Amino acid sequence: MTEHRNRDLQAVGVIAAAPSTSEQLLNPSDTSTERPKVVTLCGSTRFWRELAEANFRETVAGHAVLAPGCDMKNAHPLWEEPAAAEELKAALDALHRWKIRACDEVLVVNVGGYVGDSTRSEITYAHQLGRPVRYADPVGYAVILDRPGLDPVRIGPYEHESRAEEIAAGLRGQLHHTSHVEGTVVSTGAFRPDLDHLEPRVPTDPYALAEAMDNDPGGDGTGRNFPDLYARLCAQEPAAYAGDLWGRACAAYDHLHADHGDE
Repeated sequence: MTEHRNRDLQAVGVIAAAPSTSEQLLNPSDTSTERPKVVTLCGSTRFWRELAEANFRETVAGHAVLAPGCDMKNAHPLWEEPAAAEELKAALDALHRWKIRACDEVLVVNVGGYVGDSTRSEITYAHQLGRPVRYADPVGYAVILDRPGLDPVRIGPYEHESRAEEIAAGLRGQLHHTSHVEGTVVSTGAFRPDLDHLEPRVPTDPYALAEAMDNDPGGDGTGRNFPDLYARLCAQEPAAYAGDLWGRACAAYDHLHADHGDE
């Protein structure tokens, strides 16, 4: 048993010398339109049946599909020993990255919107390589703030593009009243599960908002933290209500901290 397992693991080692692009993999001189699109499936193996269904549909669509080949969540002699399982997992991760390098496009099977850490890292890798990424289930929309000299700020996901556009318009209005880096641009785009996002909705309960203040950097006068909690609240709610709510939240904040000081 161990002998067979070692031989299988050694076989996986050939991936180090594998071609790095789909053109090299299939035929580097084939520039005809008859070459099929190569699609690599990514997603948690907990969705094994959904991965198989995606494989079927992509194949029927005329695409050459590269997909996960082992479901290590189910028991098998090849990975019954912890050391063997760890070694195989690393080899399979490397193999799947090769599949991403070899493809023209990545399809993420994100049942119910779920994207785990491993899949998230694969999406990041695909973006780094410039591979287009699409999703089996809708992922929604995000508001994106591009700030010169700083990392972008992303807020989301929003289920509907229209809602993301409303928030973006509200934040553009806040640019006239809140410190921000000169040249900041607010736009909308597809939600990226592999990137960090701020929560899409600011709480409107005064005490919940007061608790959120503890985790918010707030404005520092330079605009580096734009959009802070107050700017996001004003973009989310009507101006009169947002101002009144902020006042009540500040009172709740003082009350919470006064209680804390009495302990």
